[in-house]
Amino acid sequence: MATVILLDSGYFVGRMQKHWSPKGKMRKAHRQFKQKKINWFQRQYQFQKCLNGDMGYIEVLLSRMKVNPKYDKSCSLVLCFDGIKGRQLRGALYDSYKANRTFAADGASTHEGRDIREVFSSSGLEVNELKPRWTSQYDENKEADDLIAELCLAELLKGNKVVILSGDTDLFQMLRYPDVRINNFRQEITASDVEEKYGISPDHLADWKALAGDASDNIPGVHGIGEKKAASLLAQYGDIENIPSEEFRTYSAANIKTLAAKVKRVREDNKWSISKCKKEFGSAWEKIEQGTKVTLNAEQVRKLTKAFDISGYLIFEDYYHRALIWKRLVRLPFGDGQPTI
Repeated sequence: MATVILLDSGYFVGRMQKHWSPKGKMRKAHRQFKQKKINWFQRQYQFQKCLNGDMGYIEVLLSRMKVNPKYDKSCSLVLCFDGIKGRQLRGALYDSYKANRTFAADGASTHEGRDIREVFSSSGLEVNELKPRWTSQYDENKEADDLIAELCLAELLKGNKVVILSGDTDLFQMLRYPDVRINNFRQEITASDVEEKYGISPDHLADWKALAGDASDNIPGVHGIGEKKAASLLAQYGDIENIPSEEFRTYSAANIKTLAAKVKRVREDNKWSISKCKKEFGSAWEKIEQGTKVTLNAEQVRKLTKAFDISGYLIFEDYYHRALIWKRLVRLPFGDGQPTI
């Protein structure tokens, strides 16, 4: 049985950000070259030294995991690169996808990124000859995590074991397969770790992120559903498609002045004290009675409607369709196997 290591090129993106920071070694070498303090060959040597150091750390990490291709011929590594148009398919579904990231080519669209392979070629390194038994994969229309997920499934079908090296938490979904190991460059992550952190199993991670949100992909999540409630809903209903529709609705006043008058009138008619209402209904009630605009989730509406009969004074916004799209964005691998929305 062979072991295939799938290395996310995002690791090198992070390293480049450090190397080209104001005090970074690559920036320093480039500055010295511009100032004619070193020649082109000396600059290239410093560039390669940085990249070799980055790859050296990967080899140390693999040795600790006992899967280093350098010493074990049953192991091989595939470096998976982000395609320059890899974000476009998801961007077509959700225009704000990863819009909070700035690593895009000059003059490119929001969903068009850089080809990180240029970092290696400009430093005189060939991506398929970096180390013995290291190769690379690139598809301009796929993100690195899509390549990793697809290759992972292909290798598992061959009966091989897979080790994923990535800091992308979306890939934790692949831990639903027992022959997959994941290391985020700091520590190994297990299915038990996912369950402890998120409160759900790895195969429900896409549902959880769609509900609770994922800042790294600029997915806001459903208003009023946080991390704990997302886990609770999935534990109860299994997946997004089975959750009652009212959980995806957020409510606001059709006319806040009219609603404020209604709430105040009910409170005064029942002779409820302000302190009692604050304790039982929280800040949502207080804002309404003060005439301040507020957004309510389904649970708050149920509680306030029971006490104040306010359902006829509210309008709602439905997040269900958006939640399905967000789930589709996170689910790996992305593509034809996904349900059509």
